[in-house]
Amino acid sequence: MLLTIFVIVSLVIFAFSTVYAISTFGLIAISVYEALHQRIERGPGYSPPHRLNRPGISLIVPAYNEEKIIVGSIRSMLALDYEPLEIVIVDDGSTDGMLQTIDEAFRLTDFPVGDRIAVESKPVEAKYVSTIDPRLRVMRKQNGGRADAINAGIGAATQHLVALTDADSLFDRDALKRASEPFIAYPDQVVGSGGSIWVANGSTIEDGRVVEAGIPRGPTAATQVGEYLRAFFGTRIAWASMNGLPILSGAFGVYRRDLLLSLGGLSTDTLGEDMELTLRVHHLLRPTQPDTRIAFAPDAVCWTEVPSGLRALRGQRVRWHVGLLDNIRLHRAMLGRRRYGAVGWGSLPHNVLFEAIAPLVEVTGIVIMIVLLAFGSVNWPYAIAFFLVMALAGQLQTAGGILIQDVGFPRYKIRDIVRVGIWGVLEIFWYQPLTAVWRVWATFLVLIGRRPGWGTIPRGAALHEEPREPPTEAVAGAAAPLPR
Repeated sequence: MLLTIFVIVSLVIFAFSTVYAISTFGLIAISVYEALHQRIERGPGYSPPHRLNRPGISLIVPAYNEEKIIVGSIRSMLALDYEPLEIVIVDDGSTDGMLQTIDEAFRLTDFPVGDRIAVESKPVEAKYVSTIDPRLRVMRKQNGGRADAINAGIGAATQHLVALTDADSLFDRDALKRASEPFIAYPDQVVGSGGSIWVANGSTIEDGRVVEAGIPRGPTAATQVGEYLRAFFGTRIAWASMNGLPILSGAFGVYRRDLLLSLGGLSTDTLGEDMELTLRVHHLLRPTQPDTRIAFAPDAVCWTEVPSGLRALRGQRVRWHVGLLDNIRLHRAMLGRRRYGAVGWGSLPHNVLFEAIAPLVEVTGIVIMIVLLAFGSVNWPYAIAFFLVMALAGQLQTAGGILIQDVGFPRYKIRDIVRVGIWGVLEIFWYQPLTAVWRVWATFLVLIGRRPGWGTIPRGAALHEEPREPPTEAVAGAAAPLPR
């Protein structure tokens, strides 16, 4: 009887996986079409046109204990090809010498402006401006976490657009120009725009710029290259074309500042504040302003350092999944509702099925397979078919991401693409099961009312420094910003 139940459940899982593979193929097909269309329309050597007037951008950078990398990051951001530009560094109660390091490099002085803080946040203790480059503003506030630090920065920003990023992010010089183009092309519809996130590990970096893309040597970081390609190119291009983009990455998202002020800034009640903000825009504006758009500029590139070890990766993925479940709960009223456009009938249900529920299905399938093997009752034709469907779904996404990158936004050499493909084939044996188990654990934490802390990620690999392992004990009450 038990084996019969297992067989029935396994057939349901097989059907679920088949639907997943079909939907994945559909999204990739749309993304490939959009990338080809853009390549043909713009030509292979496209660069943003010269414009006399561009909307000003305030680049807000929450930072916590980033003493070793902050000066290089600031110099890289000040070198971006964009005007007018303002850099707002928000020191979120750091306990190292970060503020002193910034002062030594950029000669800070008190900036006695009036109280511009228009978004609720932890108290701001001081404000500074650089005497070397007045585009640089620095704030020091009490520790409140990444979202709280960004909210303080939003209140202090002075430009029309606000770009959100992290202290360890590196931008292509023209990334802000490319991300701002949707606002210029559709000024009455576009309220947010985001770029694609690329893995910096393994790349060649000079003077705060990635001059040659590369693939890291370690399996954990190398596998994430394919994961990022299929996430940003395989699905987000498609959802954006339908105006159903559910998230602008916290590492590179641009919004109208007046919109963020009216919304009260980012939520501090979820670990997925970037997704929550994007969904909140759809939730509040789409019913009365159906033409509101959240755009995606895949050619606007931000480079970020990904975890190179399993411990840091596990913590990151648990937090991401808890944030996903938070946002599904907070915005569940949009599910299946046509008034919310493609988010209501498309991307949000897709996230529920294939991001929130899929790990449970995958782990259940693995458990069933182990039990059937133990009892010698494996239906080998079914087992082979199940494995092929799972492998096909994963490889379809990876191959799609690689194809779109190669056709529309080429960066990697042939040997690098081959390595990404090989790791994509191997990940079904170790990476996918591991991340599925971690996400199931995250679901369990949510069900019992426990929430993981922010934690830290060892830094340095992307900037050619020695990685710094997280301390064994976190500072009490400190909420460290985490790249997304």
